[in-house]
Amino acid sequence: MNILFISQVVPYPPHGGVLQRGYNLLRQISKRNNVHLLAFIHPDTLPNENSLEEAYRKLGRFCNQVEFFPLWVKKSRAHFLLGTVLGIFSVEPFSVIAHRSKRLEARMAEIMNSWKVDLVHFDTVALAQFGKGHEEVPCVLTHHNIESKLLLRRAEVEKLFPARWYLSRQAEKLQRYENQKAKKFGSNIMVSELDAQEIKLLIPGVKTSVVSNGVDLEYFSPRQENESEALIYTGGMNMFANRDAVSFFVKEILPIIRNAIPSVEFYAIGQNPPSHMLEMASKDDRIKVPGYVDDIRPYVNRAQVYVVPLRVGGGTRLKILDAMAMGKAIVSTSVGCEGLDVSPGSNIIVADDPEKFAAKTIEALKDRAMRAKLGKAARKLVQEKYSWERIGEQLQEVYESVYKEKRKGYTAQK
Repeated sequence: MNILFISQVVPYPPHGGVLQRGYNLLRQISKRNNVHLLAFIHPDTLPNENSLEEAYRKLGRFCNQVEFFPLWVKKSRAHFLLGTVLGIFSVEPFSVIAHRSKRLEARMAEIMNSWKVDLVHFDTVALAQFGKGHEEVPCVLTHHNIESKLLLRRAEVEKLFPARWYLSRQAEKLQRYENQKAKKFGSNIMVSELDAQEIKLLIPGVKTSVVSNGVDLEYFSPRQENESEALIYTGGMNMFANRDAVSFFVKEILPIIRNAIPSVEFYAIGQNPPSHMLEMASKDDRIKVPGYVDDIRPYVNRAQVYVVPLRVGGGTRLKILDAMAMGKAIVSTSVGCEGLDVSPGSNIIVADDPEKFAAKTIEALKDRAMRAKLGKAARKLVQEKYSWERIGEQLQEVYESVYKEKRKGYTAQK
């Protein structure tokens, strides 16, 4: 099949979240299809020409064509503020406004006219705007989260009233947009069965498929290294959910743990840590905030427990799958492991309030046999269900099903 894949971000380097999923799925579907990638550039992940050239080169190894486009709200602070203001007065949500692009729209029309496109993959709901005028072609839409639900969760934990009001309004607009667009697609690809069930309740009659997140089992594998008395969390601090998780952990959970184990260290790894986190680390040498690192594996290997204190989120967490593949003991909130086929107490520990989370983490820190048992069961789970090869097969099945269904409809009309 000839696949036109439109992404909200250039999926490289494949370190975490959407980048990791996009890169690995493109790598898998390119084994069976011809893929033309159109993607938006995010300067925080590709800050200069050298990084862009590397992304072109790496993605070009398996995609037939690769084209990148600027994201207008990322051009400057003024552009971002303009987008934010437009988000107040427009009926469309900020995320849709942010992804407007006449250049991408025109390029897509050229490709559709010159290349026999069998299917278009839109990789987030904000990109659904580019489906207008191409309804005759089979299309799928990915929901990495139910985005409106994610914004509502973020609003619930936001303390400042203006921000809480803005996020709540954006959630309402985005929910209307999801309702308007989702029904038009041959399939809405969800990353968990939980999200699939929920979107069906929100949008009756919507067509869904589940294509889980996955993990590179060879890259993320157990290593025999001496563990230190340390905890770790990984996730880009440019994302609110990760900043909130780290702040929640340091303020409400870590002090309880330190009452029992004063020497325990905590690593918060991810790009763009805010200034208050860096200041916090400068005052406490047991808190490490190294920012972005090329390879998280040595850090994760050395930590005794991987913590996931997320309070905001949706979809499924690639960070947990990576840690599971490395055979780590994990303590997570319910939100942190939401959507994954985990068994609390067997391959993961789940606790939500700070006292219970701290108590379970202390227990894991003190019990080596317990950590080994959890880690072994976690590795077994991802081997059975979450390899990228298996996930790629799931996505291919969705493509073929949507393509056949659309062809069947054309035949019936004739």
